Amino acid sequence: MDLARVPIVDNHCHPMSPAKANLPPLQLALEFYHGLGDREDPTGRASKGLVSAERLADIAELGVVHTLVARLSRLLGCEPTLEAVAAERNRRVEQEGLAAWAAALYAEAHIAATVIDSDLPDGAPALALQPGRVLRLFQMGPAIQQLLAGSASWEALVQGYCADLEHAVRVAGAVGVKSHLAEVVGLGAPPADLAEGAAHWSAAKAGDRAAWRRVYSALFGLTLLECQRLEVPVHVHTGITGGAWDGPVGDADPFLLAAWLRLPAYRASRVVLLHAGYPWIESASLMAHACPQVWVDISWVTPWVSLRAVECLRALLASAPLSRLMIGTGGHGTPEVAWLGAHMARHGLQRVLSEAVEEGLLAPAQAPRLAAMILGENAARLYGLELAEPAP
Repeated sequence: MDLARVPIVDNHCHPMSPAKANLPPLQLALEFYHGLGDREDPTGRASKGLVSAERLADIAELGVVHTLVARLSRLLGCEPTLEAVAAERNRRVEQEGLAAWAAALYAEAHIAATVIDSDLPDGAPALALQPGRVLRLFQMGPAIQQLLAGSASWEALVQGYCADLEHAVRVAGAVGVKSHLAEVVGLGAPPADLAEGAAHWSAAKAGDRAAWRRVYSALFGLTLLECQRLEVPVHVHTGITGGAWDGPVGDADPFLLAAWLRLPAYRASRVVLLHAGYPWIESASLMAHACPQVWVDISWVTPWVSLRAVECLRALLASAPLSRLMIGTGGHGTPEVAWLGAHMARHGLQRVLSEAVEEGLLAPAQAPRLAAMILGENAARLYGLELAEPAP
C-alpha cells in the first residue's frame, strides 16, 4: 500500500508568517512547541515566545523536533542535526523565498488544500504564502467582540451576528465557523439559549467575564442552528492544546459536548472536533461513533505527538466511522509543521491499516480506500471539493 501520492486536505492550519523566513535552530524547534514560556511580559503573562535559553534547550529535545530533524534532513540531504537542518532550510528560503519553499514542501507532501483558521482579512500578505487551495472559516469570537462593543441592544447584536455569518458563507465563501467554546465557556458548562444571552448582554458589554461566557454560549447555540441553514460545519476546539491557558482548559474533553449535541435542535448541526480532543482521543472517537453530526480532525496528533502517532491513530480508528475522520496539522508560522504533519499522517495510517490487513481485520483492497478517505476524501466531501486523482 503506497500512500505517498494520495492527496491530503489539511483540515486545520494557521497562516504562515513572513517573519519566519529565517529561523535559527532553536527558533525552528520552538515552532513545534505548544506551551508556555518561562518568562513574563510586562502584563505578567507567560507566552510561548517568552522562552529562556534553558527552556529552548528543553524544547529542542521534544520528540516531534527529533522527528522533524530525521525527516527533513533526508529531504534536504544534510546531516540529521537541528543545526544542519535549520542552516540548509534557511539557505533555501533565502535563495528561493518563503513562498517557493512552502510550495515545494506542500508539493512534496501532496497537500492539495488547507482550511485556514485565522481572522486575517482577505488579501493579507501571510495568506499569499499558503500553497494550494485555501479555504477560510468565519471566526466566531472576534465577530462577537466587535459587535458587542458597538451594539445598542441584544437584538441588534443577534441580527448583526447572523448577517455577518451569512455574508461570510454566502458571499465570502467561508466553509465553516471556528468556535473556542472550550476555552471561553468550557464544554461542560450548561447550554444557554437566546433568552439567557439577552439577560446577560448588558453586563457582558460592560466587561463582566461571567456574563460574556453566557453570551458566548447563547451565540454558540445560535451558530449551530444558523450553520444548519447555511449547510456548513462548526469547528470546535477540543483538548488542552492551544493558547487560551487562562480559560477552563481542563473542561475540554469532547465527551462534555454531549450536553449540546444530544439536544434535538442541534442533531442536524455538523460539528468538527479539532485536535482529536487530545489527550482525550478515545472520547473524540466515541463521540463520532455515537453522534451522527460529528467529524474528528486529527491535528495535533499529526505531527505534534509524532512518536505516538501510530497508537493515537489506532485509538481514533477504533470506534469512529472512518468516513468521519480528517487529517489536520495545526500548522502555524512555518510550512514545516504542515509538511511533517502530512508525513506523520501517512506513516501512521500505513502502519495501522497494514497491520489490520496482516491480522485479517481488513481485506487488502479495503486499506488503500480507507486511507484515501481519511487523508483527503472525507474533508473534500464535507467542504464540497474535488480532489485530483493521485499521480501514477
